[in-house]
Amino acid sequence: MIRHGGDVIILFARAPELGRVKTRLAHEIGDAAALAAYEELGRTCWSNAVAARGALGGRALVAYTPHDGEDSVRAWLSGADAYTVQQNGDLGQRMLSAITSALSDGAGRVVVIGSDCPTLSERVLLDAFAALDRADVVIGPATDGGYYLIGMSRARDVLFADVPWSSPLTLGVTLDRAQAAGLRVALLQPLSDVDTADDWYAWKREPSQGA
Repeated sequence: MIRHGGDVIILFARAPELGRVKTRLAHEIGDAAALAAYEELGRTCWSNAVAARGALGGRALVAYTPHDGEDSVRAWLSGADAYTVQQNGDLGQRMLSAITSALSDGAGRVVVIGSDCPTLSERVLLDAFAALDRADVVIGPATDGGYYLIGMSRARDVLFADVPWSSPLTLGVTLDRAQAAGLRVALLQPLSDVDTADDWYAWKREPSQGA
């Protein structure tokens, strides 16, 4: 059980399987290299989430897919407070289900992130939770037109239904839905997901990566 009022970070991830992850990147660098990149990206995102958990005194969960992927996810992203399988449906339905479940379990604020944005730092995560003190929803815009983070203290169904996921339209549609519903939205700094070989090599060249 999540203690009442606690902060919860949920990382969404697919089990690291050859040929099943980072397929766009794999077309450019091969399946094995793409799998290694995916595992490194996920470990980086998870490390930042765990650091933020410590600063918040909250919990960090991993929501994984497919249903039989728990063992490999546990070995890859260790130390979660819980590992939960993603529910059926599109990405929006799965995120909404995870958020609703955490809030029903007593969480006060919930933030969902993916495993593709390694520059989503502890600081950005802490800023996301702080933003929920003044906003109904916090969103981290991705430079490709999607978002790398979404958080709220109440489930907002309208933000997850019939959204064009993995599209340059994702963020814009989500913001339009929020405005139509009268929700106050806090936007974090734009960050880049790693989807292509150019993205991957650009991140690896950053000074923090030792390149």
